[in-house]
Amino acid sequence: MKKKGRITKLLGGFYYVAAEDGEVYETRARGIFRHQNRKPVVGDYVELLIDEGDRLNSVEEILPRKNSLLRPPVANVDQILLFIPTANPKYNLYLVDKMLAYYEQKNVSVVPVVSKQDMDPEEADRLRTLYEGCGYRVMGLSEADEESVNRLREMLYEKTTVLSGVSGSGKTTFLNRILNLDLETGTVSEKTNRGKHTTRHTEIFTGEKGMYLFDTPGFSSIEIDSIASVDLDVHFRDFVPFIQDCKFLDCRHVKEPGCAVREAYESGDLASSRYENYLRFYEELVEKENGKWR
Repeated sequence: MKKKGRITKLLGGFYYVAAEDGEVYETRARGIFRHQNRKPVVGDYVELLIDEGDRLNSVEEILPRKNSLLRPPVANVDQILLFIPTANPKYNLYLVDKMLAYYEQKNVSVVPVVSKQDMDPEEADRLRTLYEGCGYRVMGLSEADEESVNRLREMLYEKTTVLSGVSGSGKTTFLNRILNLDLETGTVSEKTNRGKHTTRHTEIFTGEKGMYLFDTPGFSSIEIDSIASVDLDVHFRDFVPFIQDCKFLDCRHVKEPGCAVREAYESGDLASSRYENYLRFYEELVEKENGKWR
């Protein structure tokens, strides 16, 4: 018997599919997907074969995706909340800007969330100013501030949302609060000031008014080599207003004369962290493309 449903969890090689009949089925993916270099991910809408004998149910087909991400590995996403903690662990703008460039490439709506803002209100204000200046809608979040929680809650209705960010940034605490769950939350290493992983798999949770929420494992690094170095600038949305004024159409905004992006940086119209991170990313991508990292 064939049914359609959505993958809600991947754990230990098993896919858990919420079917249209309201049941959740434990399944395996067909071996043919490996030969086709395809892999089902959480959030996929699929067709599954329900075996009424002793054999395991199987995912037979992956239905067309609206979009898909590799970090985290999910599909059919409406928006991403990127958690940026002010402290415990403190944010890393190099990593934040890499994530933003990656999500811009995927053409998914991303909302920076300044979490733990009560721990360092001044840093929270600086982060908000920085990313609002880049053209993002920035939200704040404090566990003790019910109003900040409710503002974010309202953004989740009728949407599939990914909670993204480093371990310990407050993703699971927020999920627990919104859905009245009791999932284990992250702690922070005193030695490294990095969050310790507690979410070990990707899972989608449902809530009121059409909420679908992904809780995903935290990350400490990411590669963006799916972006060509020549296209990197358009994934920095704060660069876009200046790019058209560069002297050369193929300006890479490094040392070229008449570069409007560099002029904006030097005049303070572009945040220094954003431009300097762009240069680092550009250099990394060029080195990879030239085979120096092979």
